[in-house]
Amino acid sequence: MTGFGRLLADLNGAGTRYVVVGGIAVIRHGVVRATKDLDVVVAADESTATALDRLVSDWHATRPDGSAEDRRLPSRGWPLHLRTAHGLIDVLAEEPAPLDLDGMLSRADERRVDDVLAPICSLSDLVALKRRAGRPSDLEDLSRLETAHGTLPEPPPG
Repeated sequence: MTGFGRLLADLNGAGTRYVVVGGIAVIRHGVVRATKDLDVVVAADESTATALDRLVSDWHATRPDGSAEDRRLPSRGWPLHLRTAHGLIDVLAEEPAPLDLDGMLSRADERRVDDVLAPICSLSDLVALKRRAGRPSDLEDLSRLETAHGTLPEPPPG
């Protein structure tokens, strides 16, 4: 099992409600690309904060620069960027559309990542997130997704 699989297995084991977004989701939607981190959207609630506290401790996680991470949850629009022994993980807090976790989970597909079942965001949610971010890498992902799928779906209502 690779580091991504270990991170996902740990999230599952902690009972964390999450959905995979970012590069792994792009790959799971049929685009060949590399990614250096795992991106997940999590619930912004006390249960998730407690689970993340435990995982950050178990992972001996730090910020990418090696300094301690003292936040319990990501801030709205500002993720927890964590370096772990298993690799990098970016944890984003849910917020109104397009990061509505319940909506995203209702549209997600359970797929295997390194033999670990994980909820992967829908193509329409992924497209909405990539359009919202608008960075050059996101625009490249959108172009590759369009090549793979044809016309891209509109964002989900909400």
